[in-house]
Amino acid sequence: MRHIACTLNVDGVPTKINIRKVAKERRFLAIVDQTVTEYIISDETNEVEYYEGPKLDDYLFEKIAALIKQYFPKVKAIVKVGEDNYEDYDDY
Repeated sequence: MRHIACTLNVDGVPTKINIRKVAKERRFLAIVDQTVTEYIISDETNEVEYYEGPKLDDYLFEKIAALIKQYFPKVKAIVKVGEDNYEDYDDY
């Protein structure tokens, strides 16, 4: 699944939200009222972060981040905190 569509009540106003995963990347497009905002999964913290586009209010960001974590659980950061940092590999 690469696409989620839902309607949230924001201050009593129904707001349509579409979330699309960009293929082969850890980026997501959040389309709210025909404005596109990009979010990414951070390499260091493995959390959803703002990337580019118009910033949404905190309530919508929390809801979008929760939807991304719930419906795209296999999208993880490449480097985990406290684990391998690619310095252990030899270049062959």
